[in-house]
Amino acid sequence: MHKIFANTLFIGKQVISLPSCHSTNDLMAQLSAKKQLHEGAIIITEHQTKGKGQRGNQWNSPPGENLTFSVFLKPNFLLASQQFELNRIVSLSVLDVIKEFESSVKAYVKWPNDLIVNKKKIGGILIENSIHKGNIAESIIGIGFNVNQDSELLATATSLKNVFDKKFELEKVLLSVVEKIEHYYLIARSRDFKLLHQLYEEKLYLKDKVAFYEDSTGKFNGIIRKVSPEGVIEIEDETENFRKYQFKEVKLLS
Repeated sequence: MHKIFANTLFIGKQVISLPSCHSTNDLMAQLSAKKQLHEGAIIITEHQTKGKGQRGNQWNSPPGENLTFSVFLKPNFLLASQQFELNRIVSLSVLDVIKEFESSVKAYVKWPNDLIVNKKKIGGILIENSIHKGNIAESIIGIGFNVNQDSELLATATSLKNVFDKKFELEKVLLSVVEKIEHYYLIARSRDFKLLHQLYEEKLYLKDKVAFYEDSTGKFNGIIRKVSPEGVIEIEDETENFRKYQFKEVKLLS
């Protein structure tokens, strides 16, 4: 356990760094249950062997090439119905870091929590919350961020190295992400949710553009119109009907 020199108030002041780990989220949950974590604690590993993604998928990452870490927060100022604010916070943080390298790069969040650059996935987020008396007592935020991985490994994925044609220092990228997370977290704690919603909508992948989707009734063409404060996505179909979806209820096909 050691400190990283992040320019933050509390995030990244307690860090557990491991050469290998099955899942940083799972380990963080175990340590949280033992009351061994302070708010802002980070668990990071060079090689995550059983990283988790959305829809039960596994997040695979070559050792030492990418960022795979989890952040521990206690956002008890958020109601259970406001869980999606955490998705907004982390999505905006990673996208800001990417844009700092080149402001013109096309970086977006694909609802609910995939990070996209040049139409390819560069990162993903998995958030696991504990609810107590209607509020979020604890939140474990898992982040996978492709930094130095080569594109040949996955045709649908990319990395900072592929986008900018150079290698990056993982620690510097981590520090930037950590500082951005605290920045947006403090905005949420000040209850300026309107700003978070506005910024997230501006970064929403395929917003106001026709795309091909699939839900429980079949495939259809639709246009993303907005994401509600609670994280419900609203897609207008070809009949001008507005369909609303929770997580895992709709899938982007193309």
